[in-house]
Amino acid sequence: MSTAMATIPLNALVPRATGPVATVYLVAPNAGGRTAVLKVYPQPLDRRTYNGIEVEQAKLAGLRSVASIVRVEAIDELPDGRSGLRMEFCPQSLPDLVRRGPLPIGDVVILGQILATVLAEAHHIGLVHGGVTPANVLERSSGQPALSDFGLALRVRFPRDLMADAAYTAPEVLRDGELSEQADVYGLGAVLYLALTGHSPFPVRPGETADDVVLRVLREPVPEVSGRDVPAGLTALLTRMMAKEPDDRPEAAEAAEALETLLHAPEQEADDELDFDDFRDELAAARVTHTTPPAQATKPRTKPAKKPGKKRKRLSKDVMIGAAAVVSLLAVVPIVLRLVMNDDDPQRTTPPPVASATPSVTPTQTITPAVKVEVKPVKDNGTSLLLQWTSTKPLAYYAHIAEQGGKGVQTRYMGSSTSLTVKVSPGLKYCFLVQGSDGNAVYVTEPVPIRGATCKG
Repeated sequence: MSTAMATIPLNALVPRATGPVATVYLVAPNAGGRTAVLKVYPQPLDRRTYNGIEVEQAKLAGLRSVASIVRVEAIDELPDGRSGLRMEFCPQSLPDLVRRGPLPIGDVVILGQILATVLAEAHHIGLVHGGVTPANVLERSSGQPALSDFGLALRVRFPRDLMADAAYTAPEVLRDGELSEQADVYGLGAVLYLALTGHSPFPVRPGETADDVVLRVLREPVPEVSGRDVPAGLTALLTRMMAKEPDDRPEAAEAAEALETLLHAPEQEADDELDFDDFRDELAAARVTHTTPPAQATKPRTKPAKKPGKKRKRLSKDVMIGAAAVVSLLAVVPIVLRLVMNDDDPQRTTPPPVASATPSVTPTQTITPAVKVEVKPVKDNGTSLLLQWTSTKPLAYYAHIAEQGGKGVQTRYMGSSTSLTVKVSPGLKYCFLVQGSDGNAVYVTEPVPIRGATCKG
């Protein structure tokens, strides 16, 4: 954050929104610059508030999840004496998104995991947000979510009207103004409730006043989220996060862990009638040695007709042997991924390890283009990456991920799965590739750069 207070002319500001405490303007960019937001308060900042903002922003800058926070970039002074906080311009807020309807359940879980992680890291170093409401959950131009208006310095200097956001405010805050970590968790629960349902936990009823809503927040339990096949675990978590008593709520770190578990929960098997004999031909072919010419390869036997209604719950002995052969073959074909940063990259923290993205193969193994493995576009959710790939035939896979400044490469055996969600640090770059085998040969994708990384083999 810039510590020097700059003066900005009024004609450079474009009104965007008026809130209960401050007025938001767009700041026209300089040549080659980007549009920013200036949040202008009705009075100048006193020295205590200014110092408080500096301390809070310095602490936020040190969080691993800082990329999921909209930070204060500078403090500007207007000619009339008012002060404004200059921040990144994010085109949409959560209420804007929800106007088109509730968000997909998976997106809500990811959003919650990102925001809960931010709060958990902030709480760990003693920082309280103080106002987790839908308006402070923003979407960047890239589509990544971010939490804005972090900290208590400005909330103490310019208290907000709690009545406007009563449906998203913890009961103890409405009673006595107590801003705490537990109140942040309540606010996050209410935000996710809106994302799932399209309305607040306590929507205004016909003929109700703001005072009536406050009374319901204080006295009535939060209605459970139901319908839309919302997982029971998510419903239970939101109920706990919005418990009336602060001590009954989970900590932000616990909420983040619960959401992470929901994020990785195994999907219900699409076909309970799956017969593992379906894969026996491929596995039989996988056991053919490389020294056998294709014309002399053992002809796969014809599968017997399936018995009607029979469900197989165990892998056959042939399948287990074939799977073991695939794992063994993959294990002897090591992958080391190289992530290279430009010398002028400000995010470079350690020299990149010298390695290769091309597997070393023993003389009896050959990588051939007979099978095509392709990586789909990576979905970057800030604190996690969704990695997916396809293949023209069933394979067993290893996924390899290299992190900027990391020690070595993370390698995960995926079996036949073709997707992986990886927890990552928002500010770092990554390289990713997939290695697959049918037991006969090994197939490797080109390394995929993530967040502008330079990946080399």
